[in-house]
Amino acid sequence: MHTPGESERGIKAQMQRLARNAIALAAGGIVAQLAFTLLEILVARKLGAEAYGVFVTAYAWTVLGACLIEFGTSFWTIQEGSRNQSRLPALLGSALTVNLVMFAVLYLLLVMVASALSPNPVIGLLLVILPYGLILTLQSELGAVYSSYQTMHINAFFQGLAPVAILIVYFAYPAHELDITDVATAYVIGGALVTGIWFAYTLRTIRPHFSATEIRTTIRSSYQYALSSVLGQIYLKVDIVMLSALAGLREAGIYAAAFKLVELVLKVAVLSGRVFAPAMFKASHESDKAFQIFASLMSRSLAVAGLLAGIVSFVMAEELISLMFGEAFDASVPVLRILGGVMAAKCMIVSLQLVLSSMDLHLQRVTSLGIAVVAHIAANAALIPLFGALGAAIATLCSGILIILLYVYSASRRRSLRFSRWLLAPTCLAVVVALAVALSGVNAFIQAAVSVCVFLVGLYLIGFVHRGEIRFVIQSLLTNNRQ
Repeated sequence: MHTPGESERGIKAQMQRLARNAIALAAGGIVAQLAFTLLEILVARKLGAEAYGVFVTAYAWTVLGACLIEFGTSFWTIQEGSRNQSRLPALLGSALTVNLVMFAVLYLLLVMVASALSPNPVIGLLLVILPYGLILTLQSELGAVYSSYQTMHINAFFQGLAPVAILIVYFAYPAHELDITDVATAYVIGGALVTGIWFAYTLRTIRPHFSATEIRTTIRSSYQYALSSVLGQIYLKVDIVMLSALAGLREAGIYAAAFKLVELVLKVAVLSGRVFAPAMFKASHESDKAFQIFASLMSRSLAVAGLLAGIVSFVMAEELISLMFGEAFDASVPVLRILGGVMAAKCMIVSLQLVLSSMDLHLQRVTSLGIAVVAHIAANAALIPLFGALGAAIATLCSGILIILLYVYSASRRRSLRFSRWLLAPTCLAVVVALAVALSGVNAFIQAAVSVCVFLVGLYLIGFVHRGEIRFVIQSLLTNNRQ
């Protein structure tokens, strides 16, 4: 039995590991997202809004395909591998088997659809880029192994290297001959090169085991993660697909340009969730005190990150779009202002999903997400024909608020977690600050700086964070603890 002193030292030691992993993943994630963002900006500027709309629509289907291929196995690996690392070889072997079979089935279906239909630019591009969905899945499986070991600097290195390799392959094409197919090919070649090296490196540490019994267990146990992942990607990508169908490829490109900034913020949230996941899964079965600490730290950190990004995007929308995509994408400015709220919602959703999973409330997580997806599709169907890309942004914001409320309701029935303090209070403060500063009429850069400072000071004044909590975190990170 652990004494109180041992428990506190264990929590501090775990927080040090979280900090190291967060720094590593942040570095890799920043490099990765900067490379991906630069690549999409180059594609958008080179090919124009309509061609960019074709690319993002095919890419949306590819990411959805990756979720089907993965079948939730990477999250199952993290959950079980964090609790019992000796199972990792069998978990990885089973996951890879499931992934390869799912990809073969999915690609065969795509070929059959392409053969049955008349030529379509999106489906034609999808035939080229869908293998990148398998590459993304393999990266997730390899990353799950190192997440379970809490050695996430390995993940950071390879995940940061992959988009750089894609960018290098992209630049190998002559600029005057570049088309969308070349871009898709660059994704596949660059991603495959880095993933192959990552897999070979992993084989030095862990040898996957293949067992029919373990494969059946993996399929039976990971399907709820698969449902959640598929529904999550439908929730993320259906607006692009519906915009292409209901308002045209140009509107999809306009929306995708603004949403690229949301993806940057979402990437930070997902990486942060990966940092916290092993500690959350472990603490949920061992220590209620540790679980409360990590749940609070994660939820509040992600809420603040999302709200800060939302505030800056709201007051600097015009400057950000002009800098990144140019005057051809001016229509993306009002879309980005609304998506500022979506950034905050996405960060909160990531933290709440992890809280629910660590409580073993997988069914409630999937059910809530399913309700939100239906509402999201209905809202897009109603608003896109009327307002185009702007309607899709409004639908995304409304469905994001809905899913947060559903998740909060499900989690609060199991544990007493202070969601009003962690999510509602800072959100209200952010809205007031953003609107007040935007009405001031001063330079947008000054607005951004002032709003950030006022928001952070306001968090302290409303009791969102206390001096004692700040002191404990600092002491945990600076003290040399040993478990």
